[in-house]
Amino acid sequence: MNWQEILKEEWFNNLPKSKQKQLNSEPSFNVSIPEMSFPDNEKEIPKVLKIMEGQDLDKKTIHNLDKNNHKMMLDIVEEKMSDWKGFLEDLDIYSFRLKKKYGRKRPYLVSDKIKSLTDTDDTPSFPSGHAIDAHALAKVLGEKYPDKKKELNIMADSISLSRVQMGSHYPSDIEAGKKVGLMLADAYLDISKSWEDILQSGDNFKREKAEGLHGWFSRRGGKGKSKGWVSCSSCGKKNGPKPCGRKDASKGTKRRCRPTCGACKTYKRRKGK
Repeated sequence: MNWQEILKEEWFNNLPKSKQKQLNSEPSFNVSIPEMSFPDNEKEIPKVLKIMEGQDLDKKTIHNLDKNNHKMMLDIVEEKMSDWKGFLEDLDIYSFRLKKKYGRKRPYLVSDKIKSLTDTDDTPSFPSGHAIDAHALAKVLGEKYPDKKKELNIMADSISLSRVQMGSHYPSDIEAGKKVGLMLADAYLDISKSWEDILQSGDNFKREKAEGLHGWFSRRGGKGKSKGWVSCSSCGKKNGPKPCGRKDASKGTKRRCRPTCGACKTYKRRKGK
């Protein structure tokens, strides 16, 4: 199915412009997600109802798990949302693509016993985006803060389960979300470690080494739509970004590159645009 056909789909057209843009965006690292499957919707509804009936969360807690899920994870390790914006956007891109691919109806569209309680369930159900984000963050942050792994995993499980407790997801949605989240986290960590080997030693890259891939992305670069991209001709000049040290870096006054995924040889550049 091409993008024009996707645009005709009701759920896509009802999405906020920001989410529509993400679905059409490219992630900064590539991961091949294996084929997944889920049970029959009608057969899984009883499990959703049982979990909903057994939940004892107050409205404030459910609201936080629903709307402030990223902040709740990052607060555990006292990290800022702004430092993880790029990673979270990548997770959203994968999440939306998978939801589009499988197109599973939400529980409230299958059973009249379930009502939607939030506006964060305006996309297809499988897999759970909240579960993807929570478990990806738990894995990545846990590598950086080993002493917080247990707390991060508990919070990730709570965020994921809350989606079923609210009637927004099936149990199989959050199970798949966890698998995908861990897969994306592993890929991200592999890339970060690769860049640590590329970065030069010394104070020039102190921030990049401390913050990993996002420290590298946030180095001084372009503005506006070009934010995060740098002109290779400016590298090394006064007030310009530090040289990336890549032997195959783009050349020419109109060329730009952005350190990402497979480091360089397999990444498709913007060809001077």
